[in-house]
Amino acid sequence: MPELSNVLTAAGFREHVSEQRYRVMRQPIIDLTSGEIHHYEWLVRFKGQGTEGVIRPAEISGVIRDLDLSMLAQAILILNEYPNDPGIAINLSGASVDRENFKPSVLACLTALTASPTKLVIELTESWDMDRIELAESLLTELKTRGHPVCLDDVGAGAASIRYLRALPANWLKIDGAFVAAAYNNKRDRAILMALLTLREPLDVRFIAEGIETIELLDFVRRLGIDAGQGYALGKPEPETRIK
Repeated sequence: MPELSNVLTAAGFREHVSEQRYRVMRQPIIDLTSGEIHHYEWLVRFKGQGTEGVIRPAEISGVIRDLDLSMLAQAILILNEYPNDPGIAINLSGASVDRENFKPSVLACLTALTASPTKLVIELTESWDMDRIELAESLLTELKTRGHPVCLDDVGAGAASIRYLRALPANWLKIDGAFVAAAYNNKRDRAILMALLTLREPLDVRFIAEGIETIELLDFVRRLGIDAGQGYALGKPEPETRIK
């Protein structure tokens, strides 16, 4: 049996992705008013490696785009086969979106989608500080125009949040779990979060709180009027068994 390549190298990562040597997990995003599943977020797991330890080198080398496009293509297949699925959110790294050749690749993938575009949610992660934010604006504007809900991930986690909010179109803002927990415990952070929530009407956005791991946090975000939540108190990640 041939030895597996090192997923931490650019060539090894690309090989792992092309041969789908990774697991896709799904975690529900729950509507906090109805209690129903609004959609699932797809998460990727590499055997024997922490996700962040794999993703960051792939972002630096640029091969993260292979994973982003692979997850997008698989989500399209599932949504086409299960059109009544609540919906799937896939992550696009800022390191992918920051490259000029990425938008055409995404749009080419989307030509295969026969399900409603509203079922395919696009999340832009904030793990990469983009140099060419105009490329992200162009792609996300096109996706939003086509009917795909756009979500800005990890709002409140990094210095780029305000820059992204100013520049990028979105339907959803996902509040970083550490920020949510800090707001629960700290008056100052809570005031900042409450101020952020006042953007709902002016920006025509809705909010997802992530990291909802306890009933206390769940009650807290409900009292704040946050629209949806994600975390172990609402549903743990489970294998996406529909992928062939």
